[in-house]
Amino acid sequence: MGAASPCCAALAGWTVAAVLLQVAGLSLFLYGFFPVKPTLPGFSGAESYRAPSCAPVGGGEEPALPPDQLRSLYRELSEVPRVYDRLVLMVIDGLPAEFVLGRGGKPPSKEMMEAMPYTQSLLAGCRAVGYHAKAAPPTVTMPRLKSMVSGAIGGFLDVALNFNTQAFLDDNLLDQLHRIGYKLVMLGDETWIKLFPTLFHRQDGVSSFYVKDTVEVDFNVSRHLDSELAAKDWDALVLHYLGLDHVGHIGGRQSVLMAPKLKEMDDVIRRIHAAVTSLHDNSERTLLVVVSDHGMTEVGNHGGSSYEETDSLALFIGHSVKNSYCSPYDQKETLQVDLTPTLALLFGIPIPKNNIGVLLPELFNSLSDDQKLRTLELNSWQILRLLQEQKPAFCSENCVNLKDDFRVDMLPESIDKKLCHLLSKAFASHRSSLLHQDSDFRSVEATGHSRTALDAYSDFLRYAKTTLCTCVCNLLDDYFMFFSCRHYLLRI
Repeated sequence: MGAASPCCAALAGWTVAAVLLQVAGLSLFLYGFFPVKPTLPGFSGAESYRAPSCAPVGGGEEPALPPDQLRSLYRELSEVPRVYDRLVLMVIDGLPAEFVLGRGGKPPSKEMMEAMPYTQSLLAGCRAVGYHAKAAPPTVTMPRLKSMVSGAIGGFLDVALNFNTQAFLDDNLLDQLHRIGYKLVMLGDETWIKLFPTLFHRQDGVSSFYVKDTVEVDFNVSRHLDSELAAKDWDALVLHYLGLDHVGHIGGRQSVLMAPKLKEMDDVIRRIHAAVTSLHDNSERTLLVVVSDHGMTEVGNHGGSSYEETDSLALFIGHSVKNSYCSPYDQKETLQVDLTPTLALLFGIPIPKNNIGVLLPELFNSLSDDQKLRTLELNSWQILRLLQEQKPAFCSENCVNLKDDFRVDMLPESIDKKLCHLLSKAFASHRSSLLHQDSDFRSVEATGHSRTALDAYSDFLRYAKTTLCTCVCNLLDDYFMFFSCRHYLLRI
């Protein structure tokens, strides 16, 4: 018995150590797989139009104003005219951007071009601009919709929530539009209704999980199209078509059903564009945005981080993108989250607090240089608030009036110092641009300062976005490459 006691004690010790090791390993796995990022609580408001300070960012909200007063307040504080009055957001689930925009600077295949003649005519005529908008994994519908309207990147936990969608409570575009009195209508994938159960003035949802249906699921959206386009009681119309994604799940990219489905979507785009451009009232300026939540693999699956799955579309059709010259099949690349600040600034609402996206300059061609600078400044202020939350040691006030003039490729190694120098250059150039304005005409010197400021803001925003996004994006990519999630995600 005496000899057995040390053995039992040793066995118990090893057992406890093994259990502790497993607990530590599981904790590390959960911490990496479900990362928790510092976020800003509440919704953006009038403070969005003021420069951020280094004081702790609170979640308290300002006194509520009636929608019409809030809209007027935002218009006054933003110093930028609203570019559009109405929004049509058309989501074509699972549409790879290369079906519309080609790949590597080359146009789409002949079959794809012929399947969407109207959309291709808009691109060729410089009346639309399209982007390969990279979606972050997991490339499933619910987290991608949340990213598009909030500008934030979710995590792997969203895959599980995709099957049981809960109301989305974070700051987002739809809530911001609703706050200024916009009436929203939604037709299509019921995921939108689950995310925003109280926002829509009118709605008709369809289930996304019966993937054998490629016809009725889209007919249930299009049957309302003519009446909704003729209606005057909405300001934002959300259309979510599921049929193309279902075609992919059934037969992959090369399915015989793919070209007919693309033609159907092209006809919807034609009908919407014809309706909104036939309006004679110039105050009803409508922006048509055609997006996809994700792409698909050759066999029609999605959920992972491959190029084919993350290659989503962002196509903008409106007066502010018209140009005398364009190259529609250049590989214009952006991130899906860039949709958020772009739409917020085009419609005169605050950028959601946790956005990491950067506005798309080509959408602001109708603005003056000073107004373009102001949009970049507002985007920078919003990003700064988020940086100061996620990097407590970083303070934007310490970046003002720095004298060193570094090129981007010569900046100090410290991330904080790089951000500080880029921000200081942007602010200094902006101030110089304002000081050199002339009451009657803009001097060559003022124009040069404006161009320098535009470039400096763009440099800062690109680097800040990379800083905020890289850790989460790389973490998600690594996990999706390491774990074989395809079977689990096959039918989402």
